[in-house]
Amino acid sequence: VPTPEEIEAAGEAGVPKTPPTLRQFKGQVDKYEKLHGEVEMFEDIKVFDLWFRIDARPFKQAVLNTVKRWSLMFKQHLLNHVSHSLNDLASFVKVTIAGLSVTVPEGDYKALVEVMGHLFAVKGRQEETDTMFEPLKQTIELLKSYGQALPEDTDQLMIQLPEQWNNVKKLSAVMKQNVAPLQANECNVLRRKLASFDVKQHEFREKFRVTAPFQFDAKMPYVRVDKSHRDIKEMEHVMAELQEAAGLFELTVPDFKQLKACRKEVGMLKSLWDMVELVNSSFNDWNSTLWKDINVEQMDIDCKKFVKDIRALDKEMRAWDVFNGMDSMVKNMVTSLKAVGELQNPAIRERHWEQLMQATKVKFVMSDKTNLADLLALNLHKFEDEVRTIVDKATKELSMEKTLGELEVTWSQMQFETEPHHRTGSNLLKSNEELIETLEENQVQLQNMMTCKFVGYFL
Repeated sequence: VPTPEEIEAAGEAGVPKTPPTLRQFKGQVDKYEKLHGEVEMFEDIKVFDLWFRIDARPFKQAVLNTVKRWSLMFKQHLLNHVSHSLNDLASFVKVTIAGLSVTVPEGDYKALVEVMGHLFAVKGRQEETDTMFEPLKQTIELLKSYGQALPEDTDQLMIQLPEQWNNVKKLSAVMKQNVAPLQANECNVLRRKLASFDVKQHEFREKFRVTAPFQFDAKMPYVRVDKSHRDIKEMEHVMAELQEAAGLFELTVPDFKQLKACRKEVGMLKSLWDMVELVNSSFNDWNSTLWKDINVEQMDIDCKKFVKDIRALDKEMRAWDVFNGMDSMVKNMVTSLKAVGELQNPAIRERHWEQLMQATKVKFVMSDKTNLADLLALNLHKFEDEVRTIVDKATKELSMEKTLGELEVTWSQMQFETEPHHRTGSNLLKSNEELIETLEENQVQLQNMMTCKFVGYFL
């Protein structure tokens, strides 16, 4: 079992496979065979204290069956490994000998590729096959030592296959010499095809950057993304064929980074336009919300979630116009919603809406049918300061309006006292300290109002 340090050191490549050795299999089988013998020695019937008799045969048989199943499992695995290895090699030898016994005419690319495929297959499994016979022989001897029955053709295959495999290697070497001139010619042709495709993929890259929907105002973006995907798929099919042929002829294949970049970007474009569609559908749904039903707080929460999702997108997208357009759209909505929230202030009157229309130079009628789309048409994100000023003015005017109303109520209820003149008997206003204090206090309030820059409406 690999240690945590070994697993970490292996990284993405993963820990290399280490199949159990034949010694380990033998140890497991021997353990269960020994355990089977020990269980067989158990007494079938046991009497305790001269009167309590136990028949252990059912239990003993169940344990024996379980132990034997484990032993057979390991033996069967080894048997399957031997049979599969020999039969697989026998099939490979038969096919390869037939494939390498043909004559390859000059100019017959298909026949040459088939022969190269066989040569490549022989080379690919040579190291493994050269070392497989001795371990298989040891495995067979181990199975026989346990009395395990083997397929009838196992011994015959073990005798014939080493010689047949050597014949395959000799035939492969001869065929490799025979097709060397044809292989050299085909390698030159293939190199030219690879160079041509390399130029083609650069041209395709330039075309992709023009035709793919990288612009925020792109028409039918999904249709264009689908077309780009199909075009890339066709190019990838050609690339795969060239790579397969280059592998057979042992040629170095260019990385074709431009085509891989197109594949990566078309996937990113699909994800980005999905995000744009989600944002647009949400905003369009909000636009029909009536003025009195606008829930700025919930909409702001949704917008912040959009902002978070946009930031989580691949950083390579940030240079694209479609990304910047969507980002600006969401940010403008956040700013506009903030302005709408301020305009929901109960201090706002009809005159303030008129002032807002003058500031934005957009006309609309404020009524019960006014919705969010009407307000967004004012481009509130461009007039954040003006909205704040108008709302501040409305708040101050409402405060002054309340103050003036209170003064009017106070003085409408104020009673003036009179007293007769000591000489003429005419009624004169009598001095009242409470009235004087109220008058002085209200005068101070009015003077403070006069210093406010928003007092113009009341003059």
